[in-house]
Amino acid sequence: MALAENGAAQLVALSRKWFPGRAVDAEAMAEALWLERDHWEKMAVAVCNGIAKAFNG
Repeated sequence: MALAENGAAQLVALSRKWFPGRAVDAEAMAEALWLERDHWEKMAVAVCNGIAKAFNG
């Protein structure tokens, strides 16, 4: 099964991305998911602000 189709594998991968030296457990996976979502939410805001600044000066 591909990583894109396996939610548990995705959580393990995110946990290893955000916490490379930490044991993978339910708490680490939950925190990694929160960090990933927060990162992309902030990235979307930054892109929108950049576009607004480019068009409005």
